[in-house]
This record gives sequence, structure tokens and C-alpha cells, in this order.
Amino acid sequence: MNVITDFYQFKYSRESYYIDLFINTKALLNIEQALDEILSSFYTTKDEQCAYMRLKELFKSSRESANSIYAEVRMNKCYLKYIKNLSYYFYNRVEYAALKVLSEYLQVFLIEDIDNISTFSNLNEDIKVRVLSNI
Repeated sequence: MNVITDFYQFKYSRESYYIDLFINTKALLNIEQALDEILSSFYTTKDEQCAYMRLKELFKSSRESANSIYAEVRMNKCYLKYIKNLSYYFYNRVEYAALKVLSEYLQVFLIEDIDNISTFSNLNEDIKVRVLSNI
């Protein structure tokens, strides 16, 4: 039997914290470009930087392993807040419309799991980074 060494990592890595999505590969590439831009030109906290880098890796690996025009993305719900914030940052930028569409679609999950996601948002920044690095 495994010993739980990090409660938060255990809690946020449970199956119920994941969403399975199918996203157009061109849209994923577009979102990756938005992630590149925010990582290179905007001040971000440690947890935001970690989340944006992990999202970029997730989207890139999903896009590269796709055999059709849609890629399967398995994303942890802890990233919903970061996608929403990214969408707000690029709200008026037409070239990142795919990000806005993804954020609007994920809003349903954000509302549905508001209690669980808000507890993650209230964690210490270092704990968030530790969790995001391992999910």
C-alpha cells in the first residue's frame, strides 16, 4: 500500500479532478502561442508560471500525438482558473479567439466544481506550485 506523503497532491490528482476534451489541433497551436506570449512578456506569479508551462506541455504533447484534426486532452480541473485568466488577458485579441471559446466551454466545469476549485485557489503559492508540478 502506498503511503500518502502529500495530501494536496493526493487530493487534486484523483480521477474526479480530470476532464477529457477533444480540441482542434489548430486551436491548440493557437492557445500554445498565447501561452508563449504570456510567459515571455507578462509578470506572472510562480503558480501561474508553473501552470502556463504545464498547460503548454500538455497541449503540445496532445497535439503532436493526435492522428486526426482533433487531439484528446486530459486536463486537471486545477488549470481551469489559469485558462480563464489567460482568456481575460487576451480578451480583445482576435487572433486568440480559440482561447476564448475554450474558456467559455470550460466555464460549465468551473461552475460545477466551484467548491473544489476555490479550495485550490486559496492554497499557499508554494503548495499550488507543488501540486501543479505533479498532476
